Amino acid sequence: MPISSSVAQVLQDKVVLVTGACGGIGRVSCTQFLAAGAKLFVTDLDPVALQELQQELGENVSGLAANLCEPDEVSALFAALRTHYGRLDGAFNNAGRGSGEIALVDMPLQEWRNVIDINLTGTFLCLQAEIKLMLESGAGSIVNNSSILGLNGGFNPAYTSAKHGLCGLTKSAAMVYAPKNIRVNAVCPGLIEAGMGLKVLSRDSQKVDDYVARHPLGRPGSAQEVADAVQWLLSDQSSYVTGHMLPVDGGYSSI
Repeated sequence: MPISSSVAQVLQDKVVLVTGACGGIGRVSCTQFLAAGAKLFVTDLDPVALQELQQELGENVSGLAANLCEPDEVSALFAALRTHYGRLDGAFNNAGRGSGEIALVDMPLQEWRNVIDINLTGTFLCLQAEIKLMLESGAGSIVNNSSILGLNGGFNPAYTSAKHGLCGLTKSAAMVYAPKNIRVNAVCPGLIEAGMGLKVLSRDSQKVDDYVARHPLGRPGSAQEVADAVQWLLSDQSSYVTGHMLPVDGGYSSI
C-alpha cells in the first residue's frame, strides 16, 4: 500500500535507533521508519545479517553489531551513534528472544538468565544510554517491544517475567523523564506472523488454532501492524502519550 505524503513526513529528519533490526518486526520497522523520513541507526547481534540489512536499506542508515547484554558493547554502540549523528530523537528497543515451552520446574538457571538478560537487562542498558542522549537535546520518544505476556499470564516463566518487568521499566522511565520531554511507551504484540510468532505458528495445528481463537479478530497480526503502532508512538502524533502499554493483539487483552 502506498504511503501518503502526510504519513511520509511524521519522522522527517528524526534520528531513530532500532535494536534487533534484522528480525521480522525489526526489518519491517526499519523500512517503515525510512519511508516516514527517519535517519536510522540499526543494531543486531549478527554482524553479517546487519551488514546485509544496511545494504538493503540504502541511504540514511548506519549501524553497528552489538550484544546488548554486554555493557561495553552497548557503550561502543552509542559512541558510534553519537559520532555519526550527534543526537538521538527516537528509539525502538525491539531486541529480544523467547524460550519455547519450558515449564518452571524444568527451566535451567542459565536459560532463565539468558532470557532475562536480552529482554530486560539489554533494554535497561539501552534505555540508560538513549535517555542520556535525549537529555542533551531536550526531547525524545522511546518505544519498548513488550508482549501480551507482559500484560497477561504465560506458560513460559522467564519470558513472561521479562516482559512484565519490561512494562514496569517502561512505566518507571516514563514517570521520571516526562518532565524532561522524553516519552517512553511500549507495544505489546499478540501473535504476529513474524519472528518468534512464526515458531508459534509452526506448532501443532490444534494448539495454533486454539491460540489464534483467543484473539477476537480471529487472525494473527503482521509485522507491519506492529511497525505502524511503533511509528505512531515515536512520532509527534502521539505527543501526549507516555507510560502507555499499547496492545497490538487483535483484542486478546480485552477478554
